[in-house]
Amino acid sequence: MKTLFSLLLAAALPLLPPASAAVPVTAASPDPCAAAGANDFDGDGTDDAVTGDPLADAADTEGAGAVHVLSGRGGSGIAVTASEPAAGDGFGWSVKLTHLDEDRCADLLVGAPYADVSGAEDAGAVYAVYGGAERRITRLTAREPEADAHFGWSLAARGPLVAVGAPHENADGVNDSGAVHLFEARGLGDARRISQNTEGVTGNGEVGDMFGWAVELGGLGGDADEIDLAVGLPYENDDGTGVQVDEGNLDSGSIGILFDVRKNRGEQVSKKWDLREVAKAEAGDRFGYALAYGEEGGTGYLAVGAPLGDSGSVKDSGLVQLFRATEAEEIAPVATFTQKEPASGEGYGFSLAFSGGEGLRLAVGAPFDGPDRRGGVSLFPVGSPDQERLVGGAGPDERFGWSVAASGNKLVVGVPDRGSSGSVALLGRNDGAVTPLTPGSGDIPALDGGVSIDFGAATG
Repeated sequence: MKTLFSLLLAAALPLLPPASAAVPVTAASPDPCAAAGANDFDGDGTDDAVTGDPLADAADTEGAGAVHVLSGRGGSGIAVTASEPAAGDGFGWSVKLTHLDEDRCADLLVGAPYADVSGAEDAGAVYAVYGGAERRITRLTAREPEADAHFGWSLAARGPLVAVGAPHENADGVNDSGAVHLFEARGLGDARRISQNTEGVTGNGEVGDMFGWAVELGGLGGDADEIDLAVGLPYENDDGTGVQVDEGNLDSGSIGILFDVRKNRGEQVSKKWDLREVAKAEAGDRFGYALAYGEEGGTGYLAVGAPLGDSGSVKDSGLVQLFRATEAEEIAPVATFTQKEPASGEGYGFSLAFSGGEGLRLAVGAPFDGPDRRGGVSLFPVGSPDQERLVGGAGPDERFGWSVAASGNKLVVGVPDRGSSGSVALLGRNDGAVTPLTPGSGDIPALDGGVSIDFGAATG
């Protein structure tokens, strides 16, 4: 049996712990989406959250993967599987609630980066599951599926665009240089493919860069009515200009910003940062491993994780770099965040999420935090990091903070190694409450014809 960690190891994870049929449902009213909120998948008027369990045995299929949609603070939910589950697909590796059609219900994107496509093993696929009365399921793939590309490894969606990362794609003939595929949310037709060798993209596609390991969409300094794309390349070497291999600071990492990416269908306009341009950089820092985008008062923020970056003299403790852009100011780095008591190998910046509401807050996951690697999450206002709230795991080696996501007034934290099934924790924004949720307990359904294994490995 594959494990979450063995799959990540095979895909070069830096932090090692030690077409489809419609599925009809009964509508609760003539228009179940009439009172839906921004992240309301089922139309009950309450914001939902979603968590992936990519190694779950589901629908009588070993390792097919599954996703749970969690409704409200009480933690009721529904389980979702692929329309045609296959062993080892990794359905639920990445998850995202967004809006793909014109009803008010949120829709669900699910990455299955180990799915076989047209004979190409582990080419990867993404499933669009439409919320509301009829939960149609549509499968997205690369225009030219490639074996081991892992299309669907990362996901982002905002407004009219969906971005899908395929970091192990041999873009332009360069092994594991990576690519990002862009879809129009309405219709989800053929994708546009962007790599580091696309005209106007700053940088060079080199072996093992893994362009698209993480992706985000938002307002990052382009035209006010357009969308910008942020791409993480945590395995890029800091080796100067030109095409080079195994030179400079290996796997130091970088990020790229592509401005007005929907409008610029030919040559791109872009900017790139290596970690050394904003902080002390060394080999193996993995800058760009995680990305998160948030907005407040017309200002866009991009948080970038380097979970093996250094905090002062503490090597490999992790850091997060914050960038900011406004209509009047070009995007630029504005702050670097580290743990108050950093320790090597805790993975600060492994996962990231912004929580809105009364003031924008940043959640930073450190899933190997503590002497027993139980993990933790740091939550603080972007302008006042001294007002930090720390939430830790409940037991050793449970990886609290492996994933984080915000939905409405709650934060969803993945705890994939808690117990035999994994778990998530719902954190109240202001009340300090922590509500653990596990499949098969309370109103969270167990999988029909299967068993949960890494529930909480992804959140969205």
